[in-house]
Amino acid sequence: MAAILCGGASRRMGSDKARLPHPSGGTLLERAAALAASCCEEIVLQSGERRYPELGLRELADAEPDCGPLGGLVAAMCHTHTEGVLLFAVDMAGLETEHLVNLIAAFRSGRGEPVVARGASRRHPTLSVWAPESLQVLQSALEKGQLALHPLLDELGAREVELPDAALINWNRPEDLER
Repeated sequence: MAAILCGGASRRMGSDKARLPHPSGGTLLERAAALAASCCEEIVLQSGERRYPELGLRELADAEPDCGPLGGLVAAMCHTHTEGVLLFAVDMAGLETEHLVNLIAAFRSGRGEPVVARGASRRHPTLSVWAPESLQVLQSALEKGQLALHPLLDELGAREVELPDAALINWNRPEDLER
């Protein structure tokens, strides 16, 4: 399953990031959905509410409101029976199918530990793959209000997949659109 994070308030951007135009055409969300469909049979939008009915995709509310990506990840994991959940943010405009395929392949070659994208200087937890076996640890963190994904990746022994920095850039502010 692919879970596309698209439920944020986009405060810094000033408008809904999912509806921004992608450089190759369509919107960021349409592009993300197409990428997800190229490598996953099931796709959910972690939108928090019915915001994008035009795509005809299932939209899920976060497991707990205002809990960031962890709330979306837990909700997605609770609503699937697949071997893993590919989590990625809608505003990663530089992603290509090959990047997602590389993450999924690395996950499948492992023993159930998460796989996370890594750029030259850091990990990017909002581009990762999680096994169902991780759910209990994730739910426990959510219940405790420990919302950061980085420590959970460490606790679960995540493996990293090196990806180009250009694929990992998030569009957060209007000036990011010029990069």
